[in-house]
Amino acid sequence: MKTTGKTIITLLFIMLFCGTSYAENINRPESDNYINGVTALNNGDIETAYKLLNEEIECNPDNGYAHCYMSLICNACNDIVLAMQAANSSIELIPENDKEYRSFAYYTRSILWGNLKKWDNAICDINKSIELNPNDAESFKTRAEMYMNTKHYEEAIDDLNKVLTLDKNADVTDLMMKLIESVPTDELAEKVTNVMGLMSLK
Repeated sequence: MKTTGKTIITLLFIMLFCGTSYAENINRPESDNYINGVTALNNGDIETAYKLLNEEIECNPDNGYAHCYMSLICNACNDIVLAMQAANSSIELIPENDKEYRSFAYYTRSILWGNLKKWDNAICDINKSIELNPNDAESFKTRAEMYMNTKHYEEAIDDLNKVLTLDKNADVTDLMMKLIESVPTDELAEKVTNVMGLMSLK
């Protein structure tokens, strides 16, 4: 799997609106270090983001949201050990009722597992992410790639079909081309072709 730290950070802002969307009954952090750290990360200033979020975690070690962002930063800096520790902490600490962020915490850890080629762990976590947020096309796209890497081609095809159902403008061309080259039977190749037909209807 070739998801980079930069890619996962970009996805974070697409999916979580940089921490500015608040559900009615969810109290998300509002400390200066946390808000300014997220803002710095949004602006591409990873060094400042790391400094501020690290200070936030030192002052408020139970801030699972800060741990989630820290996992992204560590992944971008290729420190997989700290990234995994931060992802584990975010899953442990983010409130159960905040499904949006818990979904992304599991998504984040699934990417880390994928980078380590621990596919069973990766798929387990992305399944949990999808269970919490079943309308997120990006999660299905990520799982499709994981399925393809483990030669579960039919499942990958189903997930790409789901991606296009959720987001007709999703960019799945590269994955489709890899699938059409990889599937072992004509029947599966036809299924891929049928899904590719949905792309032509954009």
